[in-house]
Amino acid sequence: NPDHTHLLVGLHPKISVSELAGKIKSNSARWINENKLTANKFSWQVGFGAFSYSKSHLDRVVKYIARQPEHHRKVKFKDEYEFLLEKYDVPYEEQHLFEDV
Repeated sequence: NPDHTHLLVGLHPKISVSELAGKIKSNSARWINENKLTANKFSWQVGFGAFSYSKSHLDRVVKYIARQPEHHRKVKFKDEYEFLLEKYDVPYEEQHLFEDV
């Protein structure tokens, strides 16, 4: 996806989601920049989103991630993300969700 990525990970309870996201973002940005994969310096947005699923839904989540390109031809990522935040009663401020790319 050109504007977001999905990761499905099992996380040890001693590692926070914020710590994992920070390590993934910093190491991947460094690798992208060292390998000159973009014309300009690459950096991730400040924030991130994380959702948890029960083990019984694992196959469904894997299929959802695999179908992302097809899925986002029908539903914009930003619209879906806002829908999920509202569905699960996650408070947010519109101006903090996305930076213009």
